Amino acid sequence: MGNKAKVVFVRPPNLQKSGQWKKQGVIRCPLNIALLASFIRTKGSFDCSIIDFEVTPASSVDQMAEIILQSHPKYVCFTTLTPRFPVVVKTAQEIKRRQPDIFTIIGGPHVTGTPLTSMMDGISYGIVGEGEEALLELLEKIENKQDPSGVKNIVYKDGLSVKVNPVRPFINNLDALPFPAWDLMDIKEYDDPTYFSGSHLAIYSGRGCPYDCIFCASAVTWKRKLRLRSVENVIHEISDIANRLKVRNLMFWDDTFAIDEQRAFSICDRIIEGQFDISYTVQLRADSVTERLADILKKSGCCFAAIGVESGNEEMLVRIGKKETKEQFRKAARIMKEVGLPIIASYIIGLPGDTQETIKETIDFAFELNADQSKFMILAPYPGTHVYDLACQIGLVDIWSFEQMEASNYYDSVGINLSKVSDNDLLRYQDEAYERFDKSKKAGI
Repeated sequence: MGNKAKVVFVRPPNLQKSGQWKKQGVIRCPLNIALLASFIRTKGSFDCSIIDFEVTPASSVDQMAEIILQSHPKYVCFTTLTPRFPVVVKTAQEIKRRQPDIFTIIGGPHVTGTPLTSMMDGISYGIVGEGEEALLELLEKIENKQDPSGVKNIVYKDGLSVKVNPVRPFINNLDALPFPAWDLMDIKEYDDPTYFSGSHLAIYSGRGCPYDCIFCASAVTWKRKLRLRSVENVIHEISDIANRLKVRNLMFWDDTFAIDEQRAFSICDRIIEGQFDISYTVQLRADSVTERLADILKKSGCCFAAIGVESGNEEMLVRIGKKETKEQFRKAARIMKEVGLPIIASYIIGLPGDTQETIKETIDFAFELNADQSKFMILAPYPGTHVYDLACQIGLVDIWSFEQMEASNYYDSVGINLSKVSDNDLLRYQDEAYERFDKSKKAGI
C-alpha cells in the first residue's frame, strides 16, 4: 500500500485578537478540523495532523507556510471564517509558490457563503457545507488519479470559470461519526480562566438550527435542518473526554442546546448519574428557559448559559427574525438568577436600520437584564446571511476586498455598516457599553 498521504489541517490565526476576553483574546479549540481529521483518518487511509495558529507561534505568512511545509504534506486543508480568509489565501499562495504540487483545500462558513469568489489563485479546491464525506471523496479521487470534478460539495476551477457542484444530503446518523482527533493537538493550550479552571474542549450534541435570524451564519451551512445525536452517544463522548483525556471543562457548541427539552433533561440527568465532575457551558434561546431546565443545568455542572439577546428594541427583534420578545428575555434572566445559573448575554450594535435611539435601547436593556457577562458586538454581515444579501443589494459589499473581510470581526472595526449611525459612532457605542458594564460589575451592581 505504501506510505499514507499526509493531510495537514490548518486553523489560521485570529489576527484581531488583543488579549482581552471581550475582544477575542481567549482561544477556543478547533473542533471543526478535529472532527474532519478524525473522519479522514478513520474512514480513509491518510496520515493526518493539525496545526492551530492560534497556539502555534508565527508572525507572518512566510512563517506559517514554513511551519506547514515542515510536516511534508500532500494536502493542506484550511478552515476559514471571513475575517481570516485573506491570511488563508496568502498562506496558500506562498505554499504553492514553494511547492506547486501540494493541493490546497479550503472550507468553512466563508467558502460556503461565497464559493464563486473563494477560488483565488493558490487555492486548488473548495468545499461547501458539511465537509466530512466530500473531503474524503475528493482526497480519494486524487489519490486514485481519478477525475474529482464530479464530487458533490466541491468548488473548483474549470479554465477561467469556477464551478460549484451540487451538495450531497446531510449525514443523517451523527452517531456514526468518530469523536474528534484531540490527540493531534496539545489540549493544555485551550485555557479560559474566565469560565474554567484548567483546559477546556468543545462538543456538538447536534448540528443546525431551525430558526432563521438574518445575521446568523448557521443556516448558511446547515440550511435550518436540525440533526441531533443520541443521548447515549453524547454521554459516551463526555465520558471519553472526562475519564480518558482528564479534561473536566466542556463547551456545548450547539446553536441551541435545549431545542428538544426532554433530550436536554436526559443529557443533564446522565451527566449527574455518570459523576463526571465536569463544568460546562451551553447556548440557549430565552423561550426555552424554564425553572426545571435552569435547575437541572445548574445541578449537572453548567457554569454559564449564553443567550443571544441581540437588541433591546421590540421592532428590531421582529425585523431580525429572533422570534423572541423582551419579556421572554426578562423571564429567562429572572429564572436563571433565581436558580443561580450565571448568564452570558450578547448584543449586536449596528443591525440593519439601527439608530442612535435603538442602540441606546439595546445598551439600556443590557443593564436592565444585568447578566453576569455582556458582550456587545458590531454586526458582521457574513457571506450567505440575509444581512450580507441586503448589503450586496445596496452596493456596500466589495467582494474582492481583503480589507473589508478583515474588518468583519465584531470588534474594533466596522466592515459593512447597515445601520443609520456612522462607523465611528458604532465603535463609540461599543466602547461605552463595555466601559459602563465593567464599572457596574466592579461596583457590584
